[in-house]
Amino acid sequence: MTTLDIKLFRDVRRLWAQVLAVALVVGGGVATLVLAVGSHRSLEETRIAYYERYGFGDVFAQAKRAPKALADRIGEIPGVAAVDTRIAKLALLDIPGFSEPASGQFVSLPDNAEPHLNRLYMRSGRLPEPGRSEEVVVNEPFARAHGFSEGARFSAILNGKKRELVIVGTALSPEFVYTVGPGDLMPDDRRYAIVWMSEKALAGVYDLDGASRRCRSSCSPAPPSAR
Repeated sequence: MTTLDIKLFRDVRRLWAQVLAVALVVGGGVATLVLAVGSHRSLEETRIAYYERYGFGDVFAQAKRAPKALADRIGEIPGVAAVDTRIAKLALLDIPGFSEPASGQFVSLPDNAEPHLNRLYMRSGRLPEPGRSEEVVVNEPFARAHGFSEGARFSAILNGKKRELVIVGTALSPEFVYTVGPGDLMPDDRRYAIVWMSEKALAGVYDLDGASRRCRSSCSPAPPSAR
């Protein structure tokens, strides 16, 4: 054992408390880094699985008014695996017992089949029945903010007319993970809602039979083997 080794041993024995504190700080830092990396990786994998499972669209396009037949032409574009069109309209909401202004994004749901893209993860209840213009599904944060459950009612101004709506289910969607209302800087689940309605009912309200307003989905790339 050299002289320096002996001196080091004596210093460590004399300053054992400081050495222990430094070791604990370094150990805590390493543990924090490991936990942070593991949490980030877990969240990233969960996000990818959620998007894949519920068909989050890769490309979105909006149109003032477009025929539904346009979806077939879009589907023929090389690299497109799936296409969905729907009606999407913004409307004012009248919520019982809530005096602040509120709005909602109304999105149509296919009447006879599940959408290929941006499918709903139902948290409670069911989907609206085809043609039932009063039945809607709302995003879960909005329902939770107002204490709504299945059977709750509120009103909306749709195409200039006030209509009473009944909630038949609550849902989440990969498309609306972070919902910010028009003009807002931060999400406010009390004042902004996502409302899903039967396509037939919403088309009837806005006189859009055979057409889709704001063609918002799909164009998900096909797998490499299909390109």
